[in-house]
Amino acid sequence: MISKQKPLIIGSGFIAKKFSKYSKFLRKNGVIIYAAGISNSLETNTKNFKKEINRFEKFYKSCKKKIIYISTYSVNDYSRLSKRYVKNKIKIEKIITKKVGNYLIIRLPEIVGNNNNPHTLTNFLYNNIKYEKKFNLFINTKRNLLDVDDAITKAIKLIKVHKYKNKIVNLLNKKFYSPNHVLLELEKILRKKAIYKVKKINKSHWRLKINHYVKTDKNYLKRILKRYYK
Repeated sequence: MISKQKPLIIGSGFIAKKFSKYSKFLRKNGVIIYAAGISNSLETNTKNFKKEINRFEKFYKSCKKKIIYISTYSVNDYSRLSKRYVKNKIKIEKIITKKVGNYLIIRLPEIVGNNNNPHTLTNFLYNNIKYEKKFNLFINTKRNLLDVDDAITKAIKLIKVHKYKNKIVNLLNKKFYSPNHVLLELEKILRKKAIYKVKKINKSHWRLKINHYVKTDKNYLKRILKRYYK
């Protein structure tokens, strides 16, 4: 009887699916991608967060491979530290650094791609502009955006580098964008004006160490938004 192979990628979201084409590489290098979790960064249900923690603990205790945990760069943003979503990511990172013997934590920024998550910045702005809905636009902050294909390609390169054992790395675009900048580009694509009210939040302050960047140019944002929203 042939034994069923354990999955190399944990998760069912669009980031997890993007890693699937690298399954042969993952198996050859003895690593497993953990890209599961709560997709809604605005989630507040305590039960869902506890379920996420329990799921990860059950996973790591039975995992014999190097764990590549896909986290979020938002843990570096002081203005987001009070969010349950971010707190839970930090909890899982601490579990990994204290209890897992072989790991790499890759923190991704806001990812742009073909996905149905209405809570991403670009999807949120796009849907509100397209359907002429009024919304709040938060200023005095900045966001880091990457095309999903660029993020996955760079992540695979980091996994290949053996010196990144038991490390936490931030995988970023060198350029940060204001939400208003993203909004203006989407208005041009849709040829519509957004209906919004300006809101201020605490200014973002970043704690960034061990950064790795995807090469981009001045037209990067415009190009990736046109790719997925035109």
